[in-house]
Amino acid sequence: MSETSDLTYAALITITMPGCEESISVTVKLSPADAVPTDGQTKLLRDCTLADLQAYAAELEKDVWDTYEAITLPALDEDEHVEVEVALDGDPSAIVEAWGDQALLFPAVEQDEIGAEAGVKEAPPLVSTEEDPAFLPDELTPPEADEIDADGMMHGAPEFESPDVAVAETELVFPEIEEQVAEKAEAVPKPRVRIPEIIPSKARVRVAGKQLPLGHPTWAAVDILVDEPALRATQAHALSSMEREVAGVLVGPRPEKQPDGRYLVHIIDMIVARHTVMQGASVTYTPESWRYLNDTLAQRYPDDTAVMVGWYHTHPGFGIFLSGMDLFIHQNFFTQIWHVALVLDPRARTSGFFCWDRPKSRVSRFDFAWPSWAAGSW
Repeated sequence: MSETSDLTYAALITITMPGCEESISVTVKLSPADAVPTDGQTKLLRDCTLADLQAYAAELEKDVWDTYEAITLPALDEDEHVEVEVALDGDPSAIVEAWGDQALLFPAVEQDEIGAEAGVKEAPPLVSTEEDPAFLPDELTPPEADEIDADGMMHGAPEFESPDVAVAETELVFPEIEEQVAEKAEAVPKPRVRIPEIIPSKARVRVAGKQLPLGHPTWAAVDILVDEPALRATQAHALSSMEREVAGVLVGPRPEKQPDGRYLVHIIDMIVARHTVMQGASVTYTPESWRYLNDTLAQRYPDDTAVMVGWYHTHPGFGIFLSGMDLFIHQNFFTQIWHVALVLDPRARTSGFFCWDRPKSRVSRFDFAWPSWAAGSW
């Protein structure tokens, strides 16, 4: 029997999309030495209760839902692999063209209909229905047609004159003292209100991969690290299409060159690529794709704190490798020696990184150190 530290626990999280019969399952593997975040702190797996693990699973499920909920209808409509149609209510054949440029108008609902739908009882009348009500308003009847002239003025009604009301000016009780107090109050500078800056919390961020020691005899030109939110986002995008390929770019700080010549690539974000073209076992980035990716990167990081450190795409059901077209894309569009590529197979739940070698003569599979909580990236 292996030691306790070698044991691995697997948690299966099943997510069912509303209105869909099929479900998506995500397997998370943990070992006793892993730290599990719970209630703002971390615990070793061996010290966790079932309630702690249930809360952790709920947080992971929330992260996946946040990723799906962030995808808007216009974004899906621009994806060539997804077809979005809007039809009129009651007539599915009446397809609305250019629905993205139109506003949605909801029909007005009468108050009694709202109450009936919500099961709200009818409110009692405002005027008492007893035999001798205390105060009953006089019944208002519309004036006769002959009482209204051509100018819209009604004749026969009593005239009321608006009384002239004069408001007296306020007088100081102790003029000298109160004027001195007012002058001192104006001389005191008003405090400046400083709006606090909200910094996103990174308490729950875990990092996959490792940095090799300096001088390590590795052929790779990079060390690769990837934050868990970015990793989960690429997985969610991969799971969105089990038949056709999807792609995007990997984002992180500009890689730093280490003393031994290697670069540290730290992936902190991803951007879904739109307007791509799928050809067999490869995906092609169009000029529209590059324009959208560059614009999105500039919007998210206007201070140039992040760059495209690589790209990713999926091979649904046919393994982890770079096809001839994939190699062409990497060698011609991701030409920096620190550019990396990530391939995901959502059917087999496997993935792998590829990178340049130190002489920058070839692109090969990178031996990525997957942690126990993301073994094989799933």
